[in-house]
Amino acid sequence: MLTVFGIRHHGAGSASSLKNALEELKPDCILIEGPPDANDMIEYVVNENLVPPIALLVYNPSNLRQAAYYPFAHFSPEWQAMKYGVENEVATSFMDLPRTLAFSIDQQNKKGQQKVMQFDELNLGKKTEEEKSIAKDPLGYMAKLAGYDDSERWWDMTFERASNPSEIFESILTLMGELRQAVKENPLRELQREAYMRTTIRAAEKDGYQNIAVICGAWHAPVLDKYKTYKAASDKKFLKGIKKIKTKTTWVPWTYKRISKQSGYGAGVVSPAWYELLFDKSDEVVVQWMSKAAQLLRAEDLPASSAHVIEAVRLSDSLAALRNLSVAGINELREAAIAILCGGETSPLKLIEEKLIIGDKIGEVPDEIPVVPLQQDLNTCIKSARLTKEKNAFGKVDKTLDLRKPGNLLASYLLHRLNILSIPWGATQASSQHTKGSFKEEWILEWEPDFAIRIIEAGMWGNTVYEAATNYVFDNKNKQDTLAGLTQLIESALNADLQEVIIALTDELTNQSALTKDIFNLMDALPSLVNIIRYGSSRQIDLASVNTVIDQIIPRISIGLPNACVNIDEAAAEETFKRIIAANRAIHTLNEPTHIQSWYAALEKIMGMTVNGTLVGISTRILFDKNFIDTEIASTFMHLALSKGSDALFSAQWVEGFLNGSGLLLIYNENLWQIIDGWIDGLEEERFMEILPVLRRTFSQFSHPERQKMMTLVKQGKVDVSIKKEKVEVNINQERIDKVLPTLKLLLDL
Repeated sequence: MLTVFGIRHHGAGSASSLKNALEELKPDCILIEGPPDANDMIEYVVNENLVPPIALLVYNPSNLRQAAYYPFAHFSPEWQAMKYGVENEVATSFMDLPRTLAFSIDQQNKKGQQKVMQFDELNLGKKTEEEKSIAKDPLGYMAKLAGYDDSERWWDMTFERASNPSEIFESILTLMGELRQAVKENPLRELQREAYMRTTIRAAEKDGYQNIAVICGAWHAPVLDKYKTYKAASDKKFLKGIKKIKTKTTWVPWTYKRISKQSGYGAGVVSPAWYELLFDKSDEVVVQWMSKAAQLLRAEDLPASSAHVIEAVRLSDSLAALRNLSVAGINELREAAIAILCGGETSPLKLIEEKLIIGDKIGEVPDEIPVVPLQQDLNTCIKSARLTKEKNAFGKVDKTLDLRKPGNLLASYLLHRLNILSIPWGATQASSQHTKGSFKEEWILEWEPDFAIRIIEAGMWGNTVYEAATNYVFDNKNKQDTLAGLTQLIESALNADLQEVIIALTDELTNQSALTKDIFNLMDALPSLVNIIRYGSSRQIDLASVNTVIDQIIPRISIGLPNACVNIDEAAAEETFKRIIAANRAIHTLNEPTHIQSWYAALEKIMGMTVNGTLVGISTRILFDKNFIDTEIASTFMHLALSKGSDALFSAQWVEGFLNGSGLLLIYNENLWQIIDGWIDGLEEERFMEILPVLRRTFSQFSHPERQKMMTLVKQGKVDVSIKKEKVEVNINQERIDKVLPTLKLLLDL
């Protein structure tokens, strides 16, 4: 006897009904729509450490771009069928078209050797409009007939929430049979899949099984139920001549976020958390959902009492009755929650919607599941670094690592090595890039299920994370055609503590730096080189060769930069402006007097040149900030830049460069304020409108308090220098200062 159960993937109601139906049927063979490549993985479903949501990963080890995921939640009908089969020692296997064949078909399609028919290629011109509508979206057509906007909600209310669960499979079979009669044609891939499934059923009967249960997608149910009307020879023709490709399979963790349609997986559902509740608490799902909503709102410090819950449950039931629904669905629950729990506002619900509707679960896979060697080493490294909990967390997790602690240092090495291998579990926070200390790192960790295939792909570089990262960097060493790219590679290797490759990289750095003539290339490399020195000191690595390179390129930058600023366009000037700021920060981080003096000499030369105004302005500003020039000299150069003899655009650019960063320079310097005030006051309207965009861009960078203070000064017509002129007498006790300085130095070094 053959019994076909047409289900919807992740259908909670179908899962409950299927579970009961299997217990009544007591089959001796269960065939499930899924990849037969993964039959060996079915036995693990009863492992208590294999916790859904999880996914079967089937991949081609020779071409890792060919990979397929099959996600399951504990409310998925297929998952319940697998568990029933293994727990009751029933022969259980998958029956869909194997990926060994599907991957081969995909390759043939790319080469143009096989044509896959699509719905719009099925001679739809000979059909009526109604027949075309059914052919393109059969379930959507039925949903519209029933008065629903989308097929998922219609399916949910018609089958998943049905009051007669024992009869739904017969109804689904009949409905799908009628729809398939209307559609008639199917894409070639669907025909191949169904041919293989019928072949599997015949093989099960030939093996002597008497009571076969077939669990498949509802669309396939009619042609599998009537498989005897199809000739075995005809089915074999669909699969003739397809070469097999070797595949491997494993279980990988998954998330409700990935199961949802919002993440782009077509076989998902909009609200996994809702379906989980529907499966676990079907008799009181409305009350449970509202109670959870209230708990989540209270966790956000929003009022939500038990009285609110009771009233919201009543309203959702009333909405269902008004809409002729037997029970309230997710839409009725949301509307009731907004009206009662959220006081008519949608924003409170948005705070909790992801946890309430999509859900925050991520699955777990035990260590005994077969994985590639790199995955095994990664699991060991994660445990050693004590990052296991963060790996299994949902969403983003902030992590601060103190590199002076051995455990934190291991975690830092691991995260940097994974980034090298394009497995970005962790990302350093932007704010940490400008911190003065190098003993702490701030990370944002977020584990993605897709990393499973990246780990497999990275396995080609080695069987351990360290070995793979080292080999990857070695391979990329010869591909770096710029000094900046090479220094970034060194910095990555240094952060990841790849000892063997650092020496080879620094040797290459010495050679490339000697051959590099492009000043801008040298400037791009300088910040990374300085960072290498900083991290080298904290990680106790000898980087004398890097120091040598720095000592060589800073004088070359200082000598060549002024000439490099001549005759460049606006785009190049903007990039040079950024390079000057970055190089200035890097050189002062080194705090080497010789380098600083040569750098100042270059900026002083630019300050007196007639090149792009932004570059002249920033050079003047840096020298003024560092007291290399005094207020009188800065005022003189400002007068020259803003004089009537200068081009208006040059003057505006000069101001933009000079005022980069902070407006306090103007607020508390009367001379500079009066010069700019007089310059703007003397501009003709036409010239003023010409440079207005640049001025707006300049002053928009200042903070709101700074702009308010400037507005006050404009109204007063003068600058308030009372703070500067006020003399404050301070009695300094040097003995007490000497006692505080060691502690203060320790704090600043953190």
